[in-house]
Amino acid sequence: MNVVIYCRVSSKEQVDGTSLESQQLACKEYADRNHLTVLRVFIERGESAKFADRPQLLEMLAFCAKRENGVEQLLVWKVDRLARNVGDHFNIKAGLMKQGISVVSVTEPIDTKPEGKLLETILAGFAQFDNDIRAARCTQGMRRKIQEGIFPWKPPLGYKSANRPGAKKALPDVPDQPAFGIIQKGFEEFATGHLTKAGLQRLLIERGLRARRGRLLAPQTVDYMLSDEFYAGVVRDPWSGERFPGKHLPMISQKAFNAIQRIVAGRNRSVPHISVRTEFPLRTFVRCANCEATLTGAFSRGRSARYPYYHCFRRNCDNRRSYPLGDVHREFEAFLMETSANSHAFDHLREAVRRIGETATASQHLTQERRRDELKRIKEQFGQLLQLKMEGLLTVEEFRTQRAILSSRIAELEGEISGPLPEIDSVVSELEALRTQLSDLASLWKSLSIENRKRFQLLTLPRGYIFGRVRTAQRGRIFSLIGASEHSNTSLVHPAFESWHQLAEEIRVLAMISQGT
Repeated sequence: MNVVIYCRVSSKEQVDGTSLESQQLACKEYADRNHLTVLRVFIERGESAKFADRPQLLEMLAFCAKRENGVEQLLVWKVDRLARNVGDHFNIKAGLMKQGISVVSVTEPIDTKPEGKLLETILAGFAQFDNDIRAARCTQGMRRKIQEGIFPWKPPLGYKSANRPGAKKALPDVPDQPAFGIIQKGFEEFATGHLTKAGLQRLLIERGLRARRGRLLAPQTVDYMLSDEFYAGVVRDPWSGERFPGKHLPMISQKAFNAIQRIVAGRNRSVPHISVRTEFPLRTFVRCANCEATLTGAFSRGRSARYPYYHCFRRNCDNRRSYPLGDVHREFEAFLMETSANSHAFDHLREAVRRIGETATASQHLTQERRRDELKRIKEQFGQLLQLKMEGLLTVEEFRTQRAILSSRIAELEGEISGPLPEIDSVVSELEALRTQLSDLASLWKSLSIENRKRFQLLTLPRGYIFGRVRTAQRGRIFSLIGASEHSNTSLVHPAFESWHQLAEEIRVLAMISQGT
């Protein structure tokens, strides 16, 4: 049997120790005892337990996915080496199982038996519990430092840490000369109101100030400095927003900092961008025929008047052009007229909606039966958990943690079992009330407010459309059924992608739009 080994340590300090060697040795000894062939060993050196931050884990999964490698088992020293999160653990395991690969912990008795599965869930839960406790303690420690007046992170430009590299931060930050003096004088001059942000940036650069690692000072850095109350001797708790007096030496007084904030606020007089204009309802909805970028709308000045156009402003478009508003609107209105449902088409639509609702009801009944079976199994596991506790195989903390996990799942399943069934008659009645509006969609669109036009457009064509190709665009559920139901056999069940809940919600939204709400 071919296997691979995965080892991980969670800190850089452990890399130089024996943890990795111990993990690898234990896994290889297990492979030798069970006559397994080790194809490859993947070692994660000092990376976090986050899924996306582990390159060796991703490389291992890619290696296992190749059928020619013939991997049948993944060996780990302990369950918590694979993941520190219950969801990540079982997601990784499920992905491997689809490829016929099982996960084996060489130091823990997990297997496919009910007792083994329960123990695996407990161990994965404790790995996450331990990780969450560490994260909570780390946060608590940082908040305690803030309350004591010590900034727990890297100080801003002009300050440096007074602590030894790698040591816990126990001392307040100290001035980093000459940057401290340069910034201090720059703040004092800006507080007079005679300098702009750009002028302050140039002044600081001319006086020799550089950003971290000698980089040129950027405008964004100056913005951040002007708004950072740390320079006024205050440290802020980012979790609660509370402010605490810092133990570090302030660069400027609170009065000067407040004056700077008033100057910055007084100069920020930008006009907010208008994203919705009544003249251009199809703005960002219709796309360029050449590059397929969304079009914006604006007026172009002619010799005697201003003319509305939809414009493509993408720089790399080979055919940047403007589309007359009338041409764009006529195409969309023609599409709406073609999509409108006559009396015959509406009857087919109504029956299709009812049939989809009935299918959803039957499916939900089946799902609830499955949930009841799962609930029965979970309650049996709860009984097994109590038995393990009575036999002394679990500590009090282990029992409480696993009991909380099972209780949460039981409550979740009971809620799903008692969930409401589809209200078919109510939705069909709402649809029936829309018969007149659906028979003339173009008139409905013209009668709506600009906000409701936007909502209506997304119901008709959720992804918008390319100018000149509106008839090939993906339609919303209601409108795709109008076109399809008229030519289909009403005894057939519509495809599974027709989600009843989404269809019902779209009908309700369309009813609200048509009523102007």
